[in-house]
Amino acid sequence: MESFTSGETFEKNLRRRLARSPRSRRRKHSVIAFEMVSLDRTSGEPLHEQLYRQIRNELESGAFSNGLWRLPSSRSLATDLGVSRFTIKLALEQLRTEGYLRTSPGSGTFVAELLPNHYLRVERASGKEVARAAGRIAERVKNLADKRSGPQLDVGVAGLPGNMLVAGIPAVDEFPLSTWEKLRSKVLARKGAHLLRYAASHGELDLRKAIAAYACDFRGVRCTHEQVVIVSGMQQAMMVAACALVNPGEAIWIEDPGYRQARNVFGFMGARPVPRPLDKEGVTLEKEPLRTQPRLIFVTPTAQFPLGMTMTPERRSQLISFARKHRAYLMEDDYLSEFWFSRPPLPSLQGMDDSGHVIYAGTMSKILYPALRLGYLIVPEQLIDAVIKTRSVIDLHSSPVDQATLARFITEGFFLRHVKRMRNLYFERREFFIKEFNRLLSDRFRLQIPEAGLHLIAWWHGKKDWPSVLRALQGCRAKPAALSVFCIEAQLEPGLVFGFAAWTPAQIRQALQECAACF
Repeated sequence: MESFTSGETFEKNLRRRLARSPRSRRRKHSVIAFEMVSLDRTSGEPLHEQLYRQIRNELESGAFSNGLWRLPSSRSLATDLGVSRFTIKLALEQLRTEGYLRTSPGSGTFVAELLPNHYLRVERASGKEVARAAGRIAERVKNLADKRSGPQLDVGVAGLPGNMLVAGIPAVDEFPLSTWEKLRSKVLARKGAHLLRYAASHGELDLRKAIAAYACDFRGVRCTHEQVVIVSGMQQAMMVAACALVNPGEAIWIEDPGYRQARNVFGFMGARPVPRPLDKEGVTLEKEPLRTQPRLIFVTPTAQFPLGMTMTPERRSQLISFARKHRAYLMEDDYLSEFWFSRPPLPSLQGMDDSGHVIYAGTMSKILYPALRLGYLIVPEQLIDAVIKTRSVIDLHSSPVDQATLARFITEGFFLRHVKRMRNLYFERREFFIKEFNRLLSDRFRLQIPEAGLHLIAWWHGKKDWPSVLRALQGCRAKPAALSVFCIEAQLEPGLVFGFAAWTPAQIRQALQECAACF
């Protein structure tokens, strides 16, 4: 008999006992439901053979071949299928005999770790047949395979903890998660099952009101909450705008260099993305007769990505006049207006427009956290119905629970408090990055410092050839993007786009030291 000298020792021994017990081991296995089994009592095939055959076919799919799946008890299966336990036992015994199942006394019946290779006898498709099947992929998907996309540029992959100095990644570990969870609990307690049902395609009323008030107050937007449509981030905002306004083959102007997903998303939706060059004032306009009549013009006027310039008031006025003259719409991506470090940003482009030609888009991905997948469109009144219809077709609505929580987060002051705290944090990390970069790498790069944003540009002036620099960086944990990744036709000097927001000073120093060692 075991003796226990303290409560802590007792708990440790109890956990050890439970870990050894059959009941504890059983909980580590998932139970197969066999929901797809269907027995035909009018068939001449005996019920136990039908059951044997259907379970065998399901196991041969290979989805249960890791030895971690447990079968329901014979009593449970008999009840669910409406047959006798004897029928169940006949079928399972045959499967045990053939090696599909194993029995562990006191624990139950499990799928064997190594299943028989019967299903390997199926004739494999030839290489030509596989190639023909691959050829059936839609053209819109094939067209995504360019130098601006692919696994190596996937933000989700690039943003993994081991990858450092990636542009556009916010400091999610600084998000006030406990506050968010308290607000989430409050809205669930208050609204309950209402938030678990289908919701309005244009978004929860409380959130639309909160966003309208915020955008008017802090970005100079002119709107009512009826013009606000909630979407799942900036990419869906682009999809909705393109679907609602642009017919297949019509042109959408995009900045070059620019947000690399703009080309992919607009092209995927059937539009024809047309790259437009930039100058120091922002996107340029055609002075000669139009070669391509744009239906939509996508711009980042507050802080152009990636070059960082702010569109001048003169260029903004010209752009609005151009859109009005050519019956086009402007889509204003105001993704980072909250993180200016030297002076307040200019008011929004939408606020200058009095003719209803600007669609304003914002996202919470950089301000709060990317996994929230909430953004918004503020659309001219004449487009409200078309945009809501389009939004409803794409994925009906965003999570009502998250929308209600965000509404409380904004209206109770936590949003602005978080923005101010993060602006100070990012400013400190930015200054530290600049200091360390100049100390370690100023002999090989010239650092460009935009007034806003979560990235910096480093222009190469070292002696090594640029391709060898990029090859050297492949083995480094720091993952800055080559500036050319954001270009379509633009020809720029070699450079890198560094992020700094998501890393502590110690991590920034370590990553920059690794970069310096690569050159």
